[in-house]
Formats: sequence, structure tokens, C-alpha cells
Amino acid sequence: MKKWIPFILLLGLLLSACGMLSPAPEGSIGISSPEPRAAEAASAATSVPVMVRDALSESGSYSDKVGNTWDYVLRIPMIDTAGQDAARLNRELIAALEPAVKNAQTSIAGGNSLVVTRVDYTVYRNGDLISILCETDTDWGFESYYAVNFDASTHSEVNRTQLLQRFDMTEEAFEAKAAELVEAFFQEHFSTFPRDAFYRDRHDRSVDAQNFKEDCCLFVNEQGQLCMIPKLYSFAGGDYKYQIFALD
Repeated sequence: MKKWIPFILLLGLLLSACGMLSPAPEGSIGISSPEPRAAEAASAATSVPVMVRDALSESGSYSDKVGNTWDYVLRIPMIDTAGQDAARLNRELIAALEPAVKNAQTSIAGGNSLVVTRVDYTVYRNGDLISILCETDTDWGFESYYAVNFDASTHSEVNRTQLLQRFDMTEEAFEAKAAELVEAFFQEHFSTFPRDAFYRDRHDRSVDAQNFKEDCCLFVNEQGQLCMIPKLYSFAGGDYKYQIFALD
């Protein structure tokens, strides 16, 4: 078991990684300013492909004062193109991921135990649709997510409603399908659990429509499937964890 040096973790900020956060000041953790390339700044209707690159990238191996060792990765993405939507999404990506990056950097600078071990992202491209899925991992095994979707042809954000429309889904149809998938997950994994009040609480909160709204990230994976990341309320450990589901 690891020895722990006392630390201050802004847990609320980590748990809200899928939510809407206020923009943070740029450059406060050595993040490159998300300025578009000159070739693209001339016009949004450019033939230059929209790229996603690192706004910040740090990695290495770290040992704290009592000898615990971690491999860590700290990466924040940016959409490298012109336009107001790209600039705004870049600010939102920094705001969402900066607290976790700062937590790791502060721990390393102070020789303290590492709480945040990984802040990283994956880019999925489906035609003109770019989905950026960011993940923050902690030493105790909790993962949180943040996703943005961007149309490379129009240089604009693809919001939740627009993303659902691409799959011919209304909000109501999505929430019904989401509840169906989570219900199936409970039936497969928790079928032997007693149907007591605690089970009903965990189940009902997991399948409730509110669970599939603002705090539920949506993205499109490499197979072109619409995916969601809702909370699954736990029977042990933390109150909940996030789970990725593909909507067939």
C-alpha cells in the first residue's frame, strides 16, 4: 500500500470534468496560446485540414518524498484553426483540464504523492466531424471525462442537439435509449444483488433522465458510433463512476 503525503485535492473540479466550466486565464500553466495558423486565419473556408495538437504536453516518471513512483502524462489539446468556435472551445478545454494538470504539477514541485496521474486525450475523425475525448485519471482509479465535437468543414462546434440530429435522434429518443442501455448493464452485472432500498437508489439514479443530460459527455468513436458517458451509481467505493456506452 502506498504511503501518502498530505495533499489538497480540488475533487469537485475533477468530478465536474464533463460539465460546463468557466474559461481559465491562458498561459497560467505554460499552455501555448491557442492561435490559429496563419494559412487558416485568412479564411474559415480553407482547404487546409483542421488539426488537433497539444496546447500543453508533459510526461515522465516521478517519485515522491517517501519513495512512491508513478508514470504520468499531462496533455491538453487545442483545435488548430481559425474561428470563434475553435477559440472558445480551446478556452473551455483549458478550463476543464487545467485544475487536474495544476494538481499534478503542484504535487511534483512539492515532492508530494501524485493524485492525478494522467490527463490525456484521443481524437476521433468521422468525415468532417472531429470528436476530442479527454480523460483524467487518478491514483485511486477514478476517471472523469470531457468531450468536444467540431465540424471541420464549417469550422464550428457541433453541439449536443446537432450531434444527436446527425444520428436522427431527438433528445427524448436519446434519453430513452440511454436508459435502456444502462438498464441492460444493471441486469447483466448486478442481477444477483438484493433488490433492497440501496439497490433501487443506485439503479433509479443511474437510469433517471437527468443522468443523461448536462453531465453526460457525447462523442463519436472510431467506428462512427455515437457514444455517451453517464454516471453509474456504485454499490461500493465512490458514489459513482463514469461508464462509456456506444449507442448501436
